[in-house]
Amino acid sequence: MSFYPLFDILDNSGFVNLPNFSPNNWEKNQIGSKLVHAISANESLWESQSAGFIHQDSFRSFVTSEFSKIDCTEHEDGFVSDLVLLHLGGQENLTGNFNELPKSSMSQTHWPEWRATIGFENANSKVSYQGEINPFPPFGSLLTFHPFIQFEGVNNYFVFLNIEKSPTYRWAEIEIYLSGSAKKIGVHKIRNNSANIISLDKYDFSPNDLPVFVCKNMAGIPFGYGVDINSGMLSLEHTHPPASFTLHGNRLSSQKNIKMIWTKYLNRY
Repeated sequence: MSFYPLFDILDNSGFVNLPNFSPNNWEKNQIGSKLVHAISANESLWESQSAGFIHQDSFRSFVTSEFSKIDCTEHEDGFVSDLVLLHLGGQENLTGNFNELPKSSMSQTHWPEWRATIGFENANSKVSYQGEINPFPPFGSLLTFHPFIQFEGVNNYFVFLNIEKSPTYRWAEIEIYLSGSAKKIGVHKIRNNSANIISLDKYDFSPNDLPVFVCKNMAGIPFGYGVDINSGMLSLEHTHPPASFTLHGNRLSSQKNIKMIWTKYLNRY
C-alpha cells in the first residue's frame, strides 16, 4: 500500500497533487470516489484523520499549510521535517490511532506504482517528481551515489526520506565518502519517519567528485536538492537503488552484491 509524503524542505513549502485514476490501462482498477487519509507519527502511535475524498478521474491538491503536524527543525547535523502521509483508499474509514501504519483493502496497480505529483515551491519556483513511498524494513541499508552537486551560486542539499511501519522515532547515521579515494568526509544523524535535509556546501566538492552516501541501519529515498542563492530557483533529482540498474535475473541479489562490493571498498582502510 503506497503513501504520498507531504513535507517542507527548509523554507520551501511542500505540496502533493493526488490523482484518483490508475497509472495504466491493463490492470483492474477500482472505480468511484475514494477517501483520503492524512497520517502522522505521534510518539508511539500513528494518528490518522480524514482528509476528504477525490472523485473518480479527478485530482486534488494538498499543501503543508493545511496540516499542523508538519514542522521542519534544525538539529546538530542538519534539518529534519515531520511528515504527513497521504493515503488514497477505498471506502473504509481508517481514522484513529494505530500501532502500525494502517492497511487498506483497496487493490492498486504496481507496474508502475499508483503515483502522485510530490513537490516543493517558493515565491519564484516550483519543482516536483512523480512518486510514492512504501514502508521500508527496519534496519535496512542505503548505498547511493550523488552526482547532482551544482556550482556557481547554488546551495546544495542531500534529502533522505524514510517511513517504517512503526511510528516510534529512532536515529541512525549517514556516512559520506569520496568514491575515488574511499575517504570518509562526513557523518550525519538521520531520523526515521521523516525527511532529513543535509547541507553539502561545507564539503566544497569539485566537479570531478562523486560522493557516496552509506547508511548501515536505515533505508530510504535519496534526493539532491538545489536552491539558487540569487533567484530562489529550485532543482530536485532523486537517485535510484542499485537494483534499478539490473535488467535480468534476481534484482535484489544483484543489489546485495553491489552493496557488499562497495562496502568492502569504502572500508578497506
